[in-house]
Amino acid sequence: MSHTEEKYYIGIGASAGGLESLERFFKTMPNDTGLTFIIIQHLSPDFESHMDDLLRRYTSMNIHVAEDMMATEPNSVYLIPPRKNLSIYHGTLHLSEQTERKHLNLPIDLFFKSLAEDQGRNSIGVILSGTGSDGTLGVRALKDADGMVIAEDETTAKFDGMPRSAISTGLIDYILPPDDMAEEIINYVTHPADPVNRSLQTSDGKSMLSRINRIMRSHSKIDFDNYKETTMIRRINRRVKLNRLQTLEEYAEHLSNSEKERNILQQELFIGVTGFFRDKEAFDSLTENVLPKLDYNKEALRIWSAGCSTGEEVYSLAILLCEYMEKNNLQTGLKIFATDIDDKALETAGNGVYPESLMSDVPPELVAKYFIKEEEGYRIANSIRKMVVFAKHNLVNDPPFSRLDLLVCRNLFIYLKSETQQYILNKFYYSLLKNGYLFLGTSETLGDLTKAYRSIDNKWKFYKPREDYRPDHPSGISLYSDKGPEIEKNTQPAKSVAQNVNLENVLQKAVSSISPPSIIIDGNDQIIHVINDMSDYLRPQPGKFSNNFNTNMSRELSLFVNNILRRLKAERTHVRLNNIMNGAGEETSLSLSGHIIEMKYQFFYFISFIEATEVKVKNSEEVDVSDQMKERVRYLESELQLAREGLQATVEELETSNEELQTSNEELTASNEELQSTNEELQSVNEEIYTVNNEYQEKIEELKKANNDLNNLLNNTEIGALYLDEMLCIRRITPLMKEVSNVRDEDIGRPISHISVMSEYPEVVDDVYEVLDSLIKKEKEIEDNKGRHWFVRIRPYRTEYNSVNGIIVTLVEITNLKKERSKVMETKEKFEQVLEISNMGWWEFNGRADHFDVSPSFLQNCGYGKEDFPTTLNEVSRYFKTNDIKVAFEKMLSGKKKSINLFASYQCEDGSFIPVHFLGRVLEKDHDEDPLRIGGTIIDISNYMKQGD
Repeated sequence: MSHTEEKYYIGIGASAGGLESLERFFKTMPNDTGLTFIIIQHLSPDFESHMDDLLRRYTSMNIHVAEDMMATEPNSVYLIPPRKNLSIYHGTLHLSEQTERKHLNLPIDLFFKSLAEDQGRNSIGVILSGTGSDGTLGVRALKDADGMVIAEDETTAKFDGMPRSAISTGLIDYILPPDDMAEEIINYVTHPADPVNRSLQTSDGKSMLSRINRIMRSHSKIDFDNYKETTMIRRINRRVKLNRLQTLEEYAEHLSNSEKERNILQQELFIGVTGFFRDKEAFDSLTENVLPKLDYNKEALRIWSAGCSTGEEVYSLAILLCEYMEKNNLQTGLKIFATDIDDKALETAGNGVYPESLMSDVPPELVAKYFIKEEEGYRIANSIRKMVVFAKHNLVNDPPFSRLDLLVCRNLFIYLKSETQQYILNKFYYSLLKNGYLFLGTSETLGDLTKAYRSIDNKWKFYKPREDYRPDHPSGISLYSDKGPEIEKNTQPAKSVAQNVNLENVLQKAVSSISPPSIIIDGNDQIIHVINDMSDYLRPQPGKFSNNFNTNMSRELSLFVNNILRRLKAERTHVRLNNIMNGAGEETSLSLSGHIIEMKYQFFYFISFIEATEVKVKNSEEVDVSDQMKERVRYLESELQLAREGLQATVEELETSNEELQTSNEELTASNEELQSTNEELQSVNEEIYTVNNEYQEKIEELKKANNDLNNLLNNTEIGALYLDEMLCIRRITPLMKEVSNVRDEDIGRPISHISVMSEYPEVVDDVYEVLDSLIKKEKEIEDNKGRHWFVRIRPYRTEYNSVNGIIVTLVEITNLKKERSKVMETKEKFEQVLEISNMGWWEFNGRADHFDVSPSFLQNCGYGKEDFPTTLNEVSRYFKTNDIKVAFEKMLSGKKKSINLFASYQCEDGSFIPVHFLGRVLEKDHDEDPLRIGGTIIDISNYMKQGD
């Protein structure tokens, strides 16, 4: 198979039951794909994994246990070692120590995130069998980087926790058994790269992209023209490859005919990479630079999380605010609006249930305090959930929330076009209070709207609106149009814009000119606007200032305003009260008129203070209040004060009871936290034990095969063996040993000293003890009563660590060898006799050992004994009158000479010299083909010399 043009990395996450899935995966994966495989497992810190040995039976690719700073190569498999986390940077593996068990270790998520950052679209993630939810966050990261993700089919996985959690994200490209994954991976990596970019080089390609946008707008009611074209191209290109199509036109046709594909593309365009307390330093900056400056004197803080995705970030905000207010003893309420355009994401956020892996970035004390453990994962506590209102909202088309203290919109603008970003940021400016804050993502900027906001933390993107900023167009006209960002484009002549005046000022003057003194009150009883002179009716009370109208009027007057508000809220019709006292307590004719103003999200109440007139409001109700009614009001106020005091006492009692319940609840929470921590540890240990057990099972099978091989070897090679343990008790015996000795199967476990082992070798027990003491092997030849000869070897039994763990006695029959040896000896004797008669001898020289040997018959003829003759070349050469012999030997050993044929004079024991004839050649070469051993004949030619004379 040919290699791919691009280099792809396959990250494989597996846990309990993953060994079998890995074997099936690599059994069908070719060995020459050019891919690099990195396997991330949950391993016990106390167990040395044998995964490399086990996988070698299913693939011939190189398998390595990862090391720090190890460079990766194609057609190779890398395994994570125990007690380590693994990451990749520029194709090089990096190891780091795992944290202690107090924090959940998620090695698969960590590696997948690093793989997505390092390799982008050339990354592929595979989730195999395992418990828990490790890998789920990594799947999101891979998809956001345009990588491919495959999960094992739940029906084939021994443990479906990890595959099921990954599949629940809706981001998995293929759900397959391990046997079928290789085919899809190879099809994906061999598909031509960037078919969409090539298509866009033509006008037809661009029209196809527009057609795809129209199809998606019709399907989802969302205009994807606001998305950056590069984002659209990357996402579409992935879908083209996964559907094995070649052109953009083919994909457009497929998209128009397949609702499933439209749903998948929409989901991929909505991918939101989020998490609890993502970018911890950003949340630290929020706590340090923003939260202390919010206005906690109001009834409730208003916060909007725009593009909230699956809710992790908005819940993080809620938890952070609760912690801050609890720490600083603040009692302000929280109203958090969380919006997104993705229905599925909002459904997940609304349920508030998250897999265990998402808790890795949440401090354990916050998990115990704000989450409830369930079978599916962790559910956000109801105290946090009820603070947040989730709603579907299109930032481009729908009007924004208003009067916000904090607006959070992180990592959304990176997908949108520049003009769309500016349009939305302009909306945000009008949504924030003058003391409000804007919180953006780290990769996002304000663009042209830097003049509208002041930076609080430039690194973590906190901004505050500038009060002196003035837009290029009147507020309230184009910002809330349904036509989108195009409405901001200035289509009016420059002169028309210059002649515009502030419409808000015009409207305010118009209302002031036709209205009596009036106030506008919101649903929280706060005065938000005053019209004309209200000095006769508004009387701020001593103490802390508040916008609440009750604290800015006399008791009598506020009573009537409350009456109007109650009727307006209940009856939704105009109300008028006549003949009441004014704010100064003077007996003058005064009427109150109330109108309700209904907006999209809330109601406002317009209260006018009118001097007595005959004019009546149509469809309004009039009430005439007499002096007796005033007295009645005073009496009711007195009764109300008594009721309030009684209620206060009841509240104090309830607070005391609540404190006791809170203490009990904290104790239960602490116990639950400990139990939960213990449960997590047990689950992790159980998972590791299962992985270890699987590997042990594989090793047991290998040991069975090795044992069978050993038994067959011993039985078929006819070797007798007796195994003794460190106490010299019989541990094992082979069939041949039973035939030669007196040991039987029933003797296993007995000390060898209790048995008469062999009558032909009575001292065998003594030799065994001697070998055990000295650790020096013993060898001996014996003959049995049948005339067979045996070679007995007694050796220490050593383990793989070279420690002695007993004795092994082996017997090999050498009867035939003895016979052959006798024949050889007879032949050698005859040969020596022939040489002696012929005045000839043989010689041999080993160059590596520098050892010279010559036949005994020749030595005897020269008067030497075997023990008296020298063995080194230098010593032997002294016995010759000439140095030619030594030179000839050296030339032959260096390869310069192939044979020896020369005459020399040899010195005998009595000092005389005899003439000899040397003949020789190379007998043996080493592995480099260099001469190692030379030899030949040496002939006494003295008789020939005499005959010649």
